[in-house]
Amino acid sequence: MTHAVTPPRAMLRRSVAAMSAVAIAVVAAGCSSGPTTHPGTSSSVTRTTGSSPTTTTSIPAGTTQTAVLNAWESAEQTLYGYLQGTWQQDRADLVAGETSADLWPKLADYFVNPALQSENTLLVGVKMGQLNGPTTYNLGHPTVSALAATSATVTGCISDSGTTTSSGQPGSLALDGYDAAEPYAQGSWELQLTSGSWKVSNIQTTSVPKC
Repeated sequence: MTHAVTPPRAMLRRSVAAMSAVAIAVVAAGCSSGPTTHPGTSSSVTRTTGSSPTTTTSIPAGTTQTAVLNAWESAEQTLYGYLQGTWQQDRADLVAGETSADLWPKLADYFVNPALQSENTLLVGVKMGQLNGPTTYNLGHPTVSALAATSATVTGCISDSGTTTSSGQPGSLALDGYDAAEPYAQGSWELQLTSGSWKVSNIQTTSVPKC
């Protein structure tokens, strides 16, 4: 699941610091509120949304696991696609009153709250911060570690090249800036079966020096 020919450098650190009043208003208008937690940024960034995933010891084999992994991959690819879009127009639209749902409608196809709100908040922060998205990313080798009738957990370790300023400097760690000391994100993604589709509902990742 590599989406770059160059070596991955930085993890997707989606622990977003407090946004400006405009950014917060946009997120609030774009999606319903959820119990998302955004911890403070440090050399090791931990990201948590919602409650811890509920695991099950029995993992059925077959097409369900494939469907879960495909949904997870599509969710990450959609998020990165929006991150890699130019910030200029998105920022102008946000300032003009457009909502996150208007600008990034496909997120709702693959995420539900609280993960949906968290990813919208990240995108608002990146665009309002005038940052360029990661140019490369690597989704690693995810696995389905828990699977029930309507819930599943994907675990893995991912990386990306980080957000950058117009001068090419790394963005802040809170907005996915590159951290050479801990360039990978190891964690788990909880998915729910919603209206026949698997969607990411909770995310827990921690930055690590090596996968």
